[in-house]
Amino acid sequence: MKKILAVLALAFVGAAAVYRWKPSQWKDVFVMPFHKNEKTAQLFLKEGESLRHFAQRIAEEDLVADRRNLLYWLGRKGADRSLRAGGYHISSGPSWYVAEQLSSSAPSYFSAIIVPGALPQKPFSLGSDEAQKAALNDLDNFPAAMRRILPDAAEGRAAFLLPETYSLTEASLPELVRQASAAWYARFGALLNDKDNALRTAVIASLLQREAQIDSEYPVIAGVIENRLAQNMLLQIDASVVYAWYLQKGETLKRVLFKHLEVDSPYNTYKSAGLPPLPVCVPSPQAWESALAPEKNDFLYYVARGDGSHRFAKTEAEHQKNVLLYRKSK
Repeated sequence: MKKILAVLALAFVGAAAVYRWKPSQWKDVFVMPFHKNEKTAQLFLKEGESLRHFAQRIAEEDLVADRRNLLYWLGRKGADRSLRAGGYHISSGPSWYVAEQLSSSAPSYFSAIIVPGALPQKPFSLGSDEAQKAALNDLDNFPAAMRRILPDAAEGRAAFLLPETYSLTEASLPELVRQASAAWYARFGALLNDKDNALRTAVIASLLQREAQIDSEYPVIAGVIENRLAQNMLLQIDASVVYAWYLQKGETLKRVLFKHLEVDSPYNTYKSAGLPPLPVCVPSPQAWESALAPEKNDFLYYVARGDGSHRFAKTEAEHQKNVLLYRKSK
């Protein structure tokens, strides 16, 4: 009799629990088993993304009916501890079925990002500094037709990668360099046939990337740089000082002060004439376009307004007035 009562009690508790299920949980248990593989999708688990958030995205793609059930089964199968960042091909079905797919497979593709403005020494979102340098050093990772215009130094070659998000079949830096350099060459390769000119353009593009914050000002600042070079004026670009300071001190300046202008480096355009020897960052496509086609203007100076834009001037006197206006606005 006691056994019967215990069974009935368990049945009652189970029934009560099922009664409290949400419609999505009912659908997951009683409907989705009959709809396996009706839909497939590729989803990328980002580095550092919580499993709860990933499960929510899977549910939003209608691959499972209930996020909570999926989290339960992922925990049961140990996927909450073993799942690695990367891309997964997922077929729809009940939560246990989707959890089984995730727990029994490795990522089928990976994602890597090259961000405009990234440091030349570490332009990639994956891999150690040494591995990144090795991938850039290997000319075989670049299109054959492109190799003759590349700088000799690995950090100089980072500028010749197109900033973008790339999908990789494995977390491979050589594959990333191959994709990013091919993308850059397809867009700009025909415009740069000379090694010296390619490097010159890359350096200017990198300075533009750091200096301009408004789209319309990229070609204007490019014109200023060309005008100052033509008149043998020091470029006096803060972005070059920031990079010079980083190379010597390992620090990234948030603000350039007068004391920073004294750093002894060929990258310091307040002290060294001409352009820096190599790019100071990875330029965006827009920076490349403006470096290749600078605006023809008479400006020799510019100063920040404080809102991302700049005031441009043709003379030193006009420039000093703009500097005074900037200081008053602070």
